[in-house]
Amino acid sequence: MRLRHLIAIAVLPLVSGWAQACLFATSTPPEGWYQWASGLFAGDVTALAKDDQKPVDVITVRVVETFKGPDATNGTLTVRVPSRNWAACKLELPAAGVRVLVAMNANSEVLLVPLSTAYTEKLRAIRGQGRN
Repeated sequence: MRLRHLIAIAVLPLVSGWAQACLFATSTPPEGWYQWASGLFAGDVTALAKDDQKPVDVITVRVVETFKGPDATNGTLTVRVPSRNWAACKLELPAAGVRVLVAMNANSEVLLVPLSTAYTEKLRAIRGQGRN
């Protein structure tokens, strides 16, 4: 019984960390993205691949707008997202051509979520206020 208790103590922070990351990815207002990320980019998915060595999806995005960080507009980002994130966060793996928000923080963590036109406008408004 003691072993089960120790396992639960070890696993609970991992599960709650995933839950917090998922909640962040799906319900954060634009201001939260600006606070969390060192780089925020809007772009269109151009390619999807699987890493043969790890359970990771490799997603290539053509950047159409930079909200925060070094200007990458008209460039390409290739990000690696753990495959389990999609199911855990109840998000669909984006298809080629889908517009996404790519957010990267100082710890090299990446979040990638669908990006609507309305949300894009909110991100632009914050950038326009000099809060990037």
